[in-house]
Amino acid sequence: MKTLRLAPSHAIGALLVALGMAAAAAPVLAQDYPARPIRFVVPFPAGSGIDSMSRLMLDEITRATKANFIFEYKPGALGTIGADFAAKSTPDGYTMMVSSSATHSSGPSLVKSVPYDPIKDFSHVARICGFDIAMVVSPQRGFKTALDFVAEAKKAPGKYNFGYGSGTAQVIAMSFARSAGVQVQGIAYKGQPPALTDLMGGQTQFVMADLAVIMPHVKAGKLEALGLAAARRSSLLPAIPTFTELGLREVELPGWVGVSGPAGLPRDVVAWWSTHMNRALARREFLDRLAAISVEGEPNTVEEFNAHVRTQLQVWGQRIRDAGIKPE
Repeated sequence: MKTLRLAPSHAIGALLVALGMAAAAAPVLAQDYPARPIRFVVPFPAGSGIDSMSRLMLDEITRATKANFIFEYKPGALGTIGADFAAKSTPDGYTMMVSSSATHSSGPSLVKSVPYDPIKDFSHVARICGFDIAMVVSPQRGFKTALDFVAEAKKAPGKYNFGYGSGTAQVIAMSFARSAGVQVQGIAYKGQPPALTDLMGGQTQFVMADLAVIMPHVKAGKLEALGLAAARRSSLLPAIPTFTELGLREVELPGWVGVSGPAGLPRDVVAWWSTHMNRALARREFLDRLAAISVEGEPNTVEEFNAHVRTQLQVWGQRIRDAGIKPE
């Protein structure tokens, strides 16, 4: 688990300004928004790591504001189906979505003719958290680290395959293969849960997935973690080395999760979301809930989140090109 960090002083100053502006609009927001349930689009199946992270945030907002949310799951095409639906919705604040590194960093470079612009077609309001991804296999394989898998895979080029339920996981898996010098085939799933189900059933040989999703299976002895795509080890998996520790470079790619809506959201709606999300992210109890599933959250302004989305789109796009992944 990452160490929770305080935002730098300049970020705190910007955040206070943003919260102050939102607070000034609070009396209007309290009366006018939200006046009815908000449809919240999740571009992945129920039970995915991204679903769990967004639910934690919306539970916190509901606790504070009594707002009602209706979850609408639209999985497929590495999250781009749901993202496109949200982008084309009426920009009135009553259709929002959980955005992520899958839908807005990797997806635009992995799917041919993505029907939306990840920057221009969205109003990005705030980031919920960052998260790490681990490589898991069936414990029956007897592998102890990712290097054991690499040694086996090199004996049979092209024989082994991996499942992936998000663009984030696909890119990390292919970056791993490139760094390790092994030939593997990828199989796409509509989300991480079905990818893990087939892994446990023996249909695939490994999966890269969020810690929030794999931990119950690892604790139950149904999956074995071999490596972590992070800068440091996780306190949830202290014995599992990072890929960098194993000498596998260019596999450190942390993901992110946030909340976005269609482009053109009213300023008071953006302020409402930013205010309540950052209030949650300033509460130790909420940060502890995120930490319990090995994700890290910290307050961030609308401007900071938009800059993060733009930067990560470039970072992931370059990594995809380096890994030789072609859009499908």
